[in-house]
Amino acid sequence: MEIPMTYHHGNLKQALLDRAAEVIADQGIEALSLRGLARDVGVSHAAPARHFRDKKALLSALATEGYLRFSAYVTDAAEKAGSDPVARYNAMGRSVIRFAVTHPAYYTTFNHPDVTQQADETLLKSHREYLEIVMMAAAEAQAAGWHRDADPLVLMAFSSAAATGAANMVTNRRGSDIFEGRDLEDLAEQIINLIVPPSSELCAPNNEDKTR
Repeated sequence: MEIPMTYHHGNLKQALLDRAAEVIADQGIEALSLRGLARDVGVSHAAPARHFRDKKALLSALATEGYLRFSAYVTDAAEKAGSDPVARYNAMGRSVIRFAVTHPAYYTTFNHPDVTQQADETLLKSHREYLEIVMMAAAEAQAAGWHRDADPLVLMAFSSAAATGAANMVTNRRGSDIFEGRDLEDLAEQIINLIVPPSSELCAPNNEDKTR
């Protein structure tokens, strides 16, 4: 079967990525194959090789796209939260859980061990850029009074691990049923509020304040 004209000008790569995201969201990464994707988008089984040498290359590209979307998503959440650095970081934490629920294919892919253990430089770069966004936001929240005396790197790692851990729990096919019937937005808010208060006004006094 010849490749349809619609794909001759660079659209096939994105069509394959979009379909891969749909398959992963519905059936999981294990169900994904280049041959199946080719069939689904209506091209020859050899056509995907023009863009992806194998399934791992496709997953790496999908994970990279996922991180770009993820970075934009958490940044947008922070912007909508206003100017309070603590409120912004709180909103970013909640958005991590929300992204995992609303974009499961991307979240699953860039956290999958087969992808993370063989990440190419492009994927690593997108991951570093995401971490830089989080680290900057965490530093600003800390400067505004959130655990002011804590080690910045430890604080960022702890809060990020808590958010991603919660996201993993609510999206895990084997255990997410324990949250059945719960409002996930409310759940995300309660979880993150235990780690990062919703505003700088609710931060505990720092050590200097306590000695006065």
